[in-house]
Amino acid sequence: MRWGAKTGATVLVALVLAAGCADDKVGKDNGTGAQPSASPSARPDGVGPHRSGDCLDASSGTLTRVDCGQPHEYEVVLSAALPEGTPDRHPPDVPPAIEANCRAARTDYLRGPDADATRLEVLESWPNKELWDKGDRWFACVLAERGEDNNPVRRTGALTGALAAGLGPFQRCMTHEPLANGPLHVVPCDKPHRSEAVPGVLVLGLPTDPAPSLQEMADRAVPHCERMVADYLGGPRPGVKPRAIFPLPEEWPGGRTTAVCYAVSDTMVTGPLRG
Repeated sequence: MRWGAKTGATVLVALVLAAGCADDKVGKDNGTGAQPSASPSARPDGVGPHRSGDCLDASSGTLTRVDCGQPHEYEVVLSAALPEGTPDRHPPDVPPAIEANCRAARTDYLRGPDADATRLEVLESWPNKELWDKGDRWFACVLAERGEDNNPVRRTGALTGALAAGLGPFQRCMTHEPLANGPLHVVPCDKPHRSEAVPGVLVLGLPTDPAPSLQEMADRAVPHCERMVADYLGGPRPGVKPRAIFPLPEEWPGGRTTAVCYAVSDTMVTGPLRG
């Protein structure tokens, strides 16, 4: 699944939510693009053309920094240098620690512990081939809201602090069960769906910890999600079951260290199951 795009001076690559065995895949676009819309030297805080809090509009084919009150697709949460020793090949083989840093930056920026239960996903950005060949070695972590067509939503307003009061309009719903085969179809929860992520994302450990086995993760995640779904629904509900989604051990070093709880309906519903 390709989600994100090469635009302007950067290449964006999807870093999907911690979905365990889900069929979401990392997608890359390796072409070159136009020059950046802002000179890195114009804003000395950080590395590369982007800074935390920047809103980026991609509608023209070039990433352009705009006021966050204007329509845009992306919002920067972190900008830093690629670590020394990163291989010179383009696109770079990004160490898992960078993905972990991006996921942590998303949580800090949104100021809520349940980012993995939302449609607010984090993508990596790095220089296009032209700038890479000139010696640029930076990355940025970029937020986007996944739309019904699996493309970023064009939206207005800054996302900083967006989860401080809960999942709100960014709650993640799906038309199918979380581990169903086939294309990923994420929708807002006011659209027809069968599965909805609920508050109470469970942190299973740190990316620097040894990865637990799947059984160890299940032993913690399943009873936790049974409680979270029951709390969310106000008790058992016929035709609705809890599901716990947790990462594969090989995903652990990239910061995918949480279990996400879903309420799954036997039939399609419109609007949140809660209430």
